[in-house]
Amino acid sequence: MIKSHRGPFSLAITRHVKGKPASQWLGREIDTEEVEEEALSLLTDPRDTIAQVHVWSEREHQFVHCFRRER
Repeated sequence: MIKSHRGPFSLAITRHVKGKPASQWLGREIDTEEVEEEALSLLTDPRDTIAQVHVWSEREHQFVHCFRRER
């Protein structure tokens, strides 16, 4: 899935704040090998309310994947 895209990647996270989505970019670039693990660790952190992690390819200049928390 992500390995077919060209990295490095950046992550944008979305939380629901008062029922509305609020997004922010995380500050560092991530290599292809680390993207899925990092996204899943953000989504499964019980101390946080992240609902989605969007993966942006820096070389392709587009979003290439979205991880979502199970409801």
